[in-house]
Amino acid sequence: MSGPGGTKTVRVAAGLIVGMLMAGGVAACAYEDDGDPRPTAAGQSHRPAPAAPTKDPGVLGVEASNYAELHKRLAEAPGSALLSDSGPADGPGVGFTKAATVTVAGPHTVTAACVGIPHAQIYLSQNSPAGTEHTVLDVDCSRTQSQVVQLQKGYVSAQLTRPDPTGAWTGAVAGIKVTGR
Repeated sequence: MSGPGGTKTVRVAAGLIVGMLMAGGVAACAYEDDGDPRPTAAGQSHRPAPAAPTKDPGVLGVEASNYAELHKRLAEAPGSALLSDSGPADGPGVGFTKAATVTVAGPHTVTAACVGIPHAQIYLSQNSPAGTEHTVLDVDCSRTQSQVVQLQKGYVSAQLTRPDPTGAWTGAVAGIKVTGR
């Protein structure tokens, strides 16, 4: 037989433990509501996809013209392309990132150009046993720039970043071409 209040104490303790376990179980439950009723088999709702921001047709024309000039400049690079990419240098969707595999180590020519802005920065990087090696190309957009870099076997990547993330969209573009020598 238990002492005074013993059975009551055990019941209270058991109730607390069960309550805590139930609270933990309920807390683990999640209810998600996307706000719209679920479509039925009889009639599914077809909501239009969210529209991307519209691009100014005038700026798109400038951008197309700038791409044509950029591709002419990059086409002057001699040799077969190991890596070649271009992208917008300002505005929505700015930049590019491209990777390629170097199969023959040695000197490679990196040609970079930009049109529609005064300058751009393109990063060329490659992993090596000593760590990641970076070459920063500060591109003067008034001309096409070429330089020779030593690349090892393995992956090499190029990336264009935007120096002014809040600047206006003007249709400026930049690109790179890496060729074997």
